[in-house]
Order: sequence, then C-alpha cells, then structure tokens
Amino acid sequence: MSEKFQNYIGLEETKIKNETDAFLESIKRKGFFLKESLFTDYEIDTLRLKIDEIWEKQVKEFGHEFLVSINEIGSVRCMMSYEKLFLDLVRDPKIFNFIEAAIGDTAILHLQNGIILSPSANHNQSQYHKDFPKNFVSDSLLSLNSLIVIDEFNQETGGTFYIEGSHIFKEKPSDLYIEQNEIQINAKPGDVLFFDSMLWHKGGSNKTNKPRRAINQQYTKPFIKQQISYPDLMQGKVDIDTPLAQTLGMWTIPPKSLLEYRVDDSSKRTYRGGQG
Repeated sequence: MSEKFQNYIGLEETKIKNETDAFLESIKRKGFFLKESLFTDYEIDTLRLKIDEIWEKQVKEFGHEFLVSINEIGSVRCMMSYEKLFLDLVRDPKIFNFIEAAIGDTAILHLQNGIILSPSANHNQSQYHKDFPKNFVSDSLLSLNSLIVIDEFNQETGGTFYIEGSHIFKEKPSDLYIEQNEIQINAKPGDVLFFDSMLWHKGGSNKTNKPRRAINQQYTKPFIKQQISYPDLMQGKVDIDTPLAQTLGMWTIPPKSLLEYRVDDSSKRTYRGGQG
C-alpha cells in the first residue's frame, strides 16, 4: 500500500509499472489519455497536406452544396482509398500498441475520418455526443478513439471538450453538470488523444482564421459493425493473411452461405475464430 494513504485490510490498490498501466487507468477512470509528441513535425506536415488534397477531391466528386445539405462539410472519409499513407496509419505501432493494450490484438477499425474545422463554421461535432451512442455501459471497453492532433488544440482553435468520467454512466449528464465540469483539451500537433468512445464530448468553435485539422481513428471489438465496410473498400488492395487485414475487419465477415461456412479448414472462413 502506498505510504500516502492509510492502510485498510483487504483494500486493493492499482499498481502502475509503466506508461501502458498509466494509460489504462486513465482511460478507465477519466475516460481519456493524452499522449504527447507521438508524431514528428514532418509526419504531421505530410498528413495535413494529404488531408487537404483528399478533401479537395471529395468536394469535386460530391459537390460543395450537396456536402453542406447532408452536414458533411469537413468530414474527410475513406482516406485510405486515396492515399496509402492513411492505410499505414491504421496499424501504426505508435497508436496501435495502445489500442491493443486496451481492446486486444483483434481490435478492428470502426472508422478513420479526417476532420477539418473551418473558422466560424458550424459542424456536426459541435454538440455533445458519444462516438459509440449506446444506452448501456459495459464492464469491458468496447470502443476506443485515437484523435491525432494535426493543428493545435486550444480555446481559440476549438479544442475538444470532454466530461471526465461520463463514459461510466448510461445517462447523459445534465446541462448544469456539463456547464460546471466540461474540460477543454489543449494539445500540440503530433499529440494523440485517446478516449473511451462512450465519453460525452464535443468539438469547440474555431475562432481563428485558419482551419483546425485532426484525424479520428476509432477501434472496436471485432463483433461490432464498422461505419464503412473497409473489407469491401480495400478488397484486392490488402493481403488477406496479414494483421492489417484483421484490423480492417477482413476476418470478421459473416459467411454468405452454408457453403462458405462448411469449409475443411476454419482459417478459410470469412469470420475466423478467436475474434473475441
């Protein structure tokens, strides 16, 4: 027992041996963990450039007015299908080591979205919400976000707000509780903010004259459906027998027929064993 606390018979104490233990305790108790300087300035500059390039292509593909009408302005989706750099980001050890520690090595990618928060613009993340909006809580962590900071998060740029500990309750906090307890995150480019997807949070308001960018990668237990079918999106572009294929959900596809289910080797099933 720590010398800082009184000793009680039978009282268990959380032991911290390394940063992974500290990460897991922070996620469990607060619902989030900020890891500073995971990416270099060069890596962040490259990601920033590619996000903007892909967004310009998507605006041309879908049209600005249509994207406005469906509240998709600034949401850069399916980036891995445009640029391999984002495919490599899915299992980048700097991020995935934390994901594996929290969810397990069979965790799959639920979504990978670029976020461009333009100055003074309304956006679909500006209201308090959960990224895993279920009306229950679980003893096990089901979904974890890794938010890669591309441009600085602060009061002026619209850093993300969180309600610490709100992930362990089914009920939404009251407006008064939110007003009195919301925390705005300050973070530098290259930092990564990990948070339980059940945590109530929102994006801030960008009061500057420049965009504020981030990349949101959300990972879940493998039995949870993805936002977009990455197995279909990346079919033929990823080796099916690699860890990347596992993380993209290519090993968790329900068999389409009895013929696909009754195979002579279970490794040939589209939903492989050991998925948790």
